[in-house]
Amino acid sequence: MTEHKDVVIVGAGPAGVGIAATLRHIGVENFVLIDRYEVGASLQRWPVETRFITPSFFSNPFGQIDLNAVTPDSSPALSSGMEHLDGKTYAGYLREVLDAHAIETLTSTHIVDVSLNRQGRFRLLSANGERWETPVLIWATGEYQFPDMQAFEGADLCCHYCQVNSWKDFKPDNYIVIGGYESAIDAALNLLEQGSQVRLLTRSAPWANYHIQDPSVSLSPYTRQRLKNAMDNPNLEIYENADITSVLKTSNPDSLYRVNTADGRAWCTHQRPILGTGFICGGGACQIAPFFDWGSEGQPLLTEEDCSTRFPGLYLVGPQVRHDQRIFCFIYKFRERFSIVAQAVARQLNIPLLKQVWQVPDDECCKDESCGC
Repeated sequence: MTEHKDVVIVGAGPAGVGIAATLRHIGVENFVLIDRYEVGASLQRWPVETRFITPSFFSNPFGQIDLNAVTPDSSPALSSGMEHLDGKTYAGYLREVLDAHAIETLTSTHIVDVSLNRQGRFRLLSANGERWETPVLIWATGEYQFPDMQAFEGADLCCHYCQVNSWKDFKPDNYIVIGGYESAIDAALNLLEQGSQVRLLTRSAPWANYHIQDPSVSLSPYTRQRLKNAMDNPNLEIYENADITSVLKTSNPDSLYRVNTADGRAWCTHQRPILGTGFICGGGACQIAPFFDWGSEGQPLLTEEDCSTRFPGLYLVGPQVRHDQRIFCFIYKFRERFSIVAQAVARQLNIPLLKQVWQVPDDECCKDESCGC
């Protein structure tokens, strides 16, 4: 049997949960949220020690939405009591949002095929044989499960950041960390805390970009402060302008990993180098690559409403969305696209927009005449 839905959302991370709540807010009823694993699965696979670099604070009553919230009336800080949440705690927040909006969610449901019928509706098939048909498909499978293991020759010999369960699993030793942004710095700092020696090899020094107020291209204040506190640690060595060309594993009894750069420098270590160079451009959109046109830099091309330029009705939400030089790789960035997608979906489904999308909650404080604010 094929279920007919007005909208199908694939991916139950922050993007999928957020757009689902937004659709519910504007009156869409017949839709389903599907995930191959569980709600917030990628977040739950973060290293145990990883924390959100963007702080959460329950500022909603004063018209300032929590940076990590996926709905304007919720706050991870309020539900967790934490400012920098870990992945598992944030996944719990996402489940609370789904419950609050009574959103039909199917987990452990692997979509193995997406196609079009003659009427231009999307057909989805799961590994269990379940079938859905819909005029609107929203793809929200994120980036974290798609590490870039082809950044240079031998990158597959390295241990990618997303493959780490806990930094406590790494015995104290001499490690090489490749990269200079958030994940690489976090890896280096956690290894230092375990008593290891760390050589950080980076092509650039994003911590020096004080004039760029965008954590998509420079280090966040949270990470920069942590790095500053570790600069005097004698176990940390930083090598800039290190353009890695290859990682080779020697066949001698020492089993050394040799990391080579374009300018002829090389470093060796007995431990697998740690790869903190990010994820495949386009992320989960690569799962259904034929449904998108692709830009010269490997990004999926989208309309101004985040719809595929090839297939009307297919929308992309989440950190992989790009528009020119604008990068939406943080929750507080890509959630700003929810209203744009929701309004486009409403028009496609002929649903009148009776409610403002992403309306800031009323200031409860000022409803009290005795308040002095």
